[in-house]
Amino acid sequence: MVKYLSLVLILTFSFSINASEFNQAYQLGAGDSIQISVYQEPDLAFSGQISQQGKVDFPLLGSIDLSGFTQQQAKAHLELLLKDGYLVAPSVSIRVSSYRPFFIYGEVRSPGSYTYQPDITLEQVIALSGGLKDRASRTQWQIQRGQNKSLFLAKSDTVILPGDVIKIEKSFF
Repeated sequence: MVKYLSLVLILTFSFSINASEFNQAYQLGAGDSIQISVYQEPDLAFSGQISQQGKVDFPLLGSIDLSGFTQQQAKAHLELLLKDGYLVAPSVSIRVSSYRPFFIYGEVRSPGSYTYQPDITLEQVIALSGGLKDRASRTQWQIQRGQNKSLFLAKSDTVILPGDVIKIEKSFF
């Protein structure tokens, strides 16, 4: 009984870590729509999409590169820039209003880009894209992820992140 309870607690804790890890470790990138506000400074607000170059045009500061920053890092970066001759103690808030899409191609019925949904798995993405074609591999599913474009083999329960590029290979048997 104690072993069972321990296992349940460990699994519950690991799932809660994964959800919070995403929020803390998610790196902003081109295509994300964000809202930036500065406490008690309504003129210093930005609402829009991060450009393909990873930049936003922020009031007073001009073009600011936010690509690769987590929300917390981007907040600290903007506060530091605003302290440099503009505000005494700025308090910046950043919210992601919509994430960049993910892409799927290869042996699926409807390849293309799809709107990111939190906690969506590869199996669900394949269903969204119309399912696998007859000649599709059932195991050779590759995901290209992150700014360094690392490539790895995925399973049906792999969680998809914004900006992922999924390739479904052909089966030779």
